[in-house]
Order: sequence, then structure tokens, then C-alpha cells
Amino acid sequence: MSPTLSNAAYFKYWRLCAAMGPVFLAAFIVCWGVLGYNIPPIPADYTADQLAQHFRTHYNEVRAGMAGAMLFGVLYLPWTLSITKVMEWMNRNENNMISTLQMWGGGLTVVPLVTSSVFWMTASYRPDVLDAVTLQMLYDQGWLLIDMFYAITTIPMVALGIGGLTDKRSQPLFPRWACWYSIWAGLSFLFELLMPFFKSGLFARQGWLNFWVEFVVWFAYILVATYYVFKAIPRLEQERAAQLEQERVPQKAKAAA
Repeated sequence: MSPTLSNAAYFKYWRLCAAMGPVFLAAFIVCWGVLGYNIPPIPADYTADQLAQHFRTHYNEVRAGMAGAMLFGVLYLPWTLSITKVMEWMNRNENNMISTLQMWGGGLTVVPLVTSSVFWMTASYRPDVLDAVTLQMLYDQGWLLIDMFYAITTIPMVALGIGGLTDKRSQPLFPRWACWYSIWAGLSFLFELLMPFFKSGLFARQGWLNFWVEFVVWFAYILVATYYVFKAIPRLEQERAAQLEQERVPQKAKAAA
């Protein structure tokens, strides 16, 4: 029996993993964003008493939302792996540093996504006995973590762009515009560095730049990357089928001799 996997076995889980991107995004918007009252976030210039009142009023929705965010947040990992597998085929005769950076960066992005939800879950767990300042601290801590840990997500986005731009195919697996978008989107997170210095305005956590622009840019990146991964898979199936056929020809000739 040939040790080489068939195409059906080789590509078996690629589409399933790629589909986890939109599933993650939809679940995250509903759980983290809507149920968790993070779209938009509670303004940073709210007083401790105003924020405490929010948790004491909406604790059940926040608990459900954060539980869902922690459950579905891990789907970012298999989605990342689907991109990695495609990137490994962009320049197969070169080293895998770029695809490895993309895999590790995307996988570690799960950490702030899930961990930040723990702080909001904690605030909603005993809001009736925690004082207002503690509730305010927990909410601030969650946002500081998810925003200020942006660099771990910038790495895979920039890596995807660089990998796609170095694809030597006449028709690259990822179009040039999508690669540049991925790089620009990842680097645009640098604005998050200003978030701790503002409690109102465009750089605050609820500001139109550091929230609305940055999160929409990231959500769009997930959809764009998923779309081109799905387009790349059938092309790679054809490439690999042709490669396997070329490898069989010498084997058949040798066997016939």
C-alpha cells in the first residue's frame, strides 16, 4: 500500500476547519457582543456606580454571553490552521517560517479572546456582593487585555499577507489586494496603544476608531481570509492530484521494466 495519502484523505478536514471562522464570528458577535453588552462597550468614562448598576441589572445575559464566548472562542484555532495549510502550499520549496508564525499567532489569539471573558464572567457572578470599584476594575481589566494583546493577532495577519505576496503562481491563491489588506489591518491595531490614555473620544475603548473601525476591520479580515481559503482548496486539490500523477509515472515505468 502506498504511504502517500490520497487527496480525499489529505484534504479531509480543511473545509471543516475553514468553516469555523464564520461560525466563530457569528457566535462571538452574538455571545460576546450582544449578550455581553460589548457592542458597543460600556463607556470608559462611566462612573463605578453606573457600571456596577449594569452588572447588577444584566448579570444573567452577561453570564450566558461570556460562557458562549469562552466556548466558541476556541474555534479561532482550527480556522487558523486551515489558513496555515493553504500557506504551506504557497511556496513549498521554501522554509515554513511565515506559515508557522501565522499558525502560532492565530492560535495564541484564542488566549485574550477567552481570558478576557473570564473577567466579565467574574463581574457578573456575584455582582450583588462585589463593590462598585471592583466591578469597574474587572470590566476595565477585560477590555485592557483583549485590546492591548492585539500584537499577537497582528503577527498572523501580517504573516498571511507576506506569504500571499510571495506566492509565485501566475494567479496567487490570495489576491494581492487581500494580502495588503491583511497586512494593513494587522498594523492598524497599533492605534490600540492609545486606548489606556483615553476614557472618551475616538481612542477610548468605545471610540469610533479604537472600537468601531478596528473591530469591523478584524471581522472583515476573517471573512476575506475564509473566502479565499475556500477558493484555494479546490485549486490545491488539483495541483496535488497532478503532482501525485507525475510521481506515479516513473514508478509505473520502473515496474514495467
